[in-house]
Amino acid sequence: MQLPSNYYHCFLGNGLNAVLIGYTGSMVADKVGVDRCEWYKSDRYYPEDKLVMVAGRFPMEKTLEHAEGSGWYEVAPLGRTWYTLISDGQALPIVGSEQRFVPQEGTLYTDLDYGSVKGTAETWMHATRSILIERYVFDQEVEFRGWMGPGLWVEEGWDTDPFRSVTMHAAANEPFGNYDLGETQGIMALRIEPPPAAYGEDGRDRWVSVRAKTITKYFLISDNRQGAVSPQILDEALALGYDALREAHLAHWQHYFSRSSISIPDAQYQMTYDASMYHFKAMQNPVSGGLPVNNLRRTWSSHIFWDSYFIQRALLEANHTVEALESCRFFQRTLDHAQRHARDEFGCDGLKWDWEITHDGRKAYGTLLHMKYQVHNNASHANQIWGYYEYTQDTAFLREFYPILAGLARFFLNCIVEQTERGYEIGALVGVHESPVKVRNDGTNLAATIAILRHCAQAAEVLGSVDEFTLQCAHVADELLKTMDSLYNGKFFKASEDQDKINFSSITPIIPMNVIAPMDPRAISTATAYIERFEKELFSGYADSIRSAWGAGVLGAILAWQRAGDRVWHVLDGARPTICSFGGMTEVMEHEQWNMQYFGTAGGAICTALHQMLLQPRKDENEDEDALELFPAIPSTWDRASFEHLLADGFTVSAEWTPHMIKWRVQNVATVRLERTIRYGELSVRVALEPGAESAAQWPL
Repeated sequence: MQLPSNYYHCFLGNGLNAVLIGYTGSMVADKVGVDRCEWYKSDRYYPEDKLVMVAGRFPMEKTLEHAEGSGWYEVAPLGRTWYTLISDGQALPIVGSEQRFVPQEGTLYTDLDYGSVKGTAETWMHATRSILIERYVFDQEVEFRGWMGPGLWVEEGWDTDPFRSVTMHAAANEPFGNYDLGETQGIMALRIEPPPAAYGEDGRDRWVSVRAKTITKYFLISDNRQGAVSPQILDEALALGYDALREAHLAHWQHYFSRSSISIPDAQYQMTYDASMYHFKAMQNPVSGGLPVNNLRRTWSSHIFWDSYFIQRALLEANHTVEALESCRFFQRTLDHAQRHARDEFGCDGLKWDWEITHDGRKAYGTLLHMKYQVHNNASHANQIWGYYEYTQDTAFLREFYPILAGLARFFLNCIVEQTERGYEIGALVGVHESPVKVRNDGTNLAATIAILRHCAQAAEVLGSVDEFTLQCAHVADELLKTMDSLYNGKFFKASEDQDKINFSSITPIIPMNVIAPMDPRAISTATAYIERFEKELFSGYADSIRSAWGAGVLGAILAWQRAGDRVWHVLDGARPTICSFGGMTEVMEHEQWNMQYFGTAGGAICTALHQMLLQPRKDENEDEDALELFPAIPSTWDRASFEHLLADGFTVSAEWTPHMIKWRVQNVATVRLERTIRYGELSVRVALEPGAESAAQWPL
């Protein structure tokens, strides 16, 4: 069977649960890239003694090591479900499959060709329940055999059986099983409609079968952290009926997508944008609020680190304020971790989040203990808090979260900043290269320190709580900026004081740290040098290539702020090979292969680049007024663009552009009166709006 060249299994999730679905509309055993179709929960982990390696982290040729106070915390593959069509006692082979994922419905649609039998499938992970639902409609009656099994398809390499124990019960037409992961105990159950006429087993796998034209398969995995460990959970859901379950699922996703949308004249990037918005919601843990890279094992097992900023920023810009706020609340919920980490591991007051942690705040990088000295993740966390205020203008929020900004600033001022004969700088830390060999004044860590101190000082000014400490924060940030200035070598910002080369640390002071303004001539020359450096080779390792969608998104956002629409589009065009058939993106290309898929950080960065092409809240150095700039970086090849309800500087903004007309509408969604200039090119108007008030206009071009 011929699959698309950029095929990957389709990701479905609801924050807690994550599955990959194959070309049959259900799970399949085939391995694509680094993944098979299995079910994960965002913070249900392997017992560490059941692991043999951690992909990308610890090699198979060595016995996996343990570090006291740290764990690997790899999400465990919990189970599988699939089906076969039986004819004359044999399973029919699939001949062809065409699939379409609709993010706004959280549903994968599949047209199926089994030769003599044709059919369709609708597959969806229920938005609020731990149930995977598949409905099949065939052109004739078929013998449909639905299967379920615990854990893996096959043990190989770094895929090992995660369970302490598994018990699969002989329950006739209603199969279920229990499993024990050590930390959690769970249940899986399978049901089909119409009611099955036969059942059977193959080792630990169980099946039920029925003859019909329309079949619905329900597969549940739940555990003791969710409630009772009983198959009754599934039966109670089924009692509501398929239509009611479907209606609730669709209403959930339709409400989410009603918050905003964009429309651009590129089908692949339109799909990537919409799919990314689905992924962000589908990966956010509903209990902790944490935004991981994703909830698959290869996407760093749902751990939280600096990547969450890129996802939260895209959510904020897209007016998903509920999800953006919950991401900030993750830091409230793990406050004890940040206090302990600063105190016990650095001997300092204040707050510092470890580089990579679980949803409940446990250190999650195994024996790679040098990673605690890669500190720039804390600025990403501070950026989320300050960014939420900037986009919403919510001073009550800022007052609530100010203690976190102050705690971070206190730690960095006392434990990271050094005063030498040269002035203020930061000491030797782990840079973005993640090597144990530390470097002085790494560009990302240095910019992160400046950002943290600035956010604290700015928040205090907004709240009217300026004191000696916040004045010191502002002063030291200004002095550290002189050290940042010294990293500029005339062409670009060096990676660090010790490394006269260009890498991701060269552009992160611009975005995401926002320490160097994108219109600064040094930022312009750095962006140019970055493009020149990495267009000479197709890919070049960690985040350092336009074949990295993550790097392309960050660079694209910088170029958008420089109003360079054609250059943005050139960079994004180079990232197309990183995109799979269902809108997911890889972290980086390695030997023309994806190292993973559904890497949420890349989705966040790309969405931000697209947002910045369409709308920017900006106040350039030569401008006295706060402005909302419409369509500042439209490529010359586009003939249209529009968006609905994007969020910027306290306003929601909707606008439509063609070469002949621009139409816009704004609403003040803050709780205070706001004045902003609405601008497109040379056209502008000043609006002053009370809370809830709107303004609109149409300009001929």
